[in-house]
Amino acid sequence: MTNSIIEGAGDISTATEYPAGLVFDAAFDEFSVRLKTLPGREMRFDIADGPFARTETVRFDVTTVRPGVFLVSWQEASRATVVHLEDFVQMVLHSYATLPDGRFLKMQAPIRMVGQGTGAAQ
Repeated sequence: MTNSIIEGAGDISTATEYPAGLVFDAAFDEFSVRLKTLPGREMRFDIADGPFARTETVRFDVTTVRPGVFLVSWQEASRATVVHLEDFVQMVLHSYATLPDGRFLKMQAPIRMVGQGTGAAQ
């Protein structure tokens, strides 16, 4: 899969730093989410419908696995923990979440880029 280039911005598939200003969607079987990376290692996610519906801004940690592939993790206000493998080379998001009640979700969805920033989120 391709389409990791947004007009006027660089190619995220070759990035070695996780950029601020990314906006992308992922449609999992369980829910759909829009994620936006913000400066200062913050991310806002918006789940519009279903039992997980909410908008929240979280602080995250990130590790560059290789250019265009990032391991991103955070803890939500509910105490849910989330780990993403965000692969902007293959344009796929692998998401693992432990919910406050102990349920574990393992999800995968294509990444659909909506917008792309140029500054580092760090």
